[in-house]
Amino acid sequence: MVKIGIIGAGFIGDVHAQAYNRIENAQLVGIVNRTREKGEKFAEKYGIKFYPTMDELLESEDIDAVDICTPTHLHLEMVKKAANAGKNILCEKPLALSVEDAEEMISIVKEKKVKAMVGHVLRFWPEYVRVKEIIDKRELGKPLFATCARLAVSPDWRNWGFKEELSGGVTMDLQIHDIDYLIWLFGIPKSVRSQGYYNKELGGWAHVGILFNFDDNVSGMSESGWAFKGSFPFTMLLRILCEKGTIDWTFKAGKNIEERGKEFSLTIYKPDGSVEIPEMEKEDPFYLELKYFIDCIENNTDIERATLEDGKNTLLVTLSAIKSLKENSIVYL
Repeated sequence: MVKIGIIGAGFIGDVHAQAYNRIENAQLVGIVNRTREKGEKFAEKYGIKFYPTMDELLESEDIDAVDICTPTHLHLEMVKKAANAGKNILCEKPLALSVEDAEEMISIVKEKKVKAMVGHVLRFWPEYVRVKEIIDKRELGKPLFATCARLAVSPDWRNWGFKEELSGGVTMDLQIHDIDYLIWLFGIPKSVRSQGYYNKELGGWAHVGILFNFDDNVSGMSESGWAFKGSFPFTMLLRILCEKGTIDWTFKAGKNIEERGKEFSLTIYKPDGSVEIPEMEKEDPFYLELKYFIDCIENNTDIERATLEDGKNTLLVTLSAIKSLKENSIVYL
């Protein structure tokens, strides 16, 4: 049984807690939160103990791992603290706000010989995993152009998200999901070019489009924003044009991602005119992500998916896209 302590009683901390409660070889034992009232309410909901500080959790509980679900600017010190205590680590994305911080995390995790993973959940999302299989096996021939989108109304559950110095803004906090996925598919791009809509009240760059130039003449495009109003549904889109067909998937939920149980079929358009809608695993991607993390700890196997090195590479490309926005220029990697 792997014992877990969560740091951060916000939206994603609650999503993770729900998943851990379904994982047979995981036991959620503690929650740390800066605000006592919110932390105690979280602890009561899940029947666990509340700790005002991470130090108290690490000192008081015989835990095997911590799950860091806090604002990004806090990640470095928390990862260092957990590694120094000999605890395995899952750190929500983005890994850090700078490549230097990410490298420091990687260094201490290696030094202390603990397992560590970053929460890039699309690497576990059944539809995204199936699309990667199609691309890797060239089932539709060579990929030519990939389009991703991630669109939402203003995230009122993430008030700090509007402060660019804390979250990195919409590209770092939201669009990074699709940036990471495109890197997982095609590797680090050769260049990026970004443009966007700037709104200081929404944390700076509130709606951003990025063009990617990958090796082997593969191109990509990502659109992301949290400037939508009212009833606009949280939307994810993935479309890949290949030599012999097209892959298409659009997902729409409620505000943000609370209604993620709705079904939207992955569709494969084949060159002979036929259309395939593959049977997909009906499992929560966050459960699959955290089950992988727990199993790696229990079985003492290496984490090979969503590693800290992956998180650093994604951060590098994301920061390059932000630089392109600010300088209004192509950025080469």
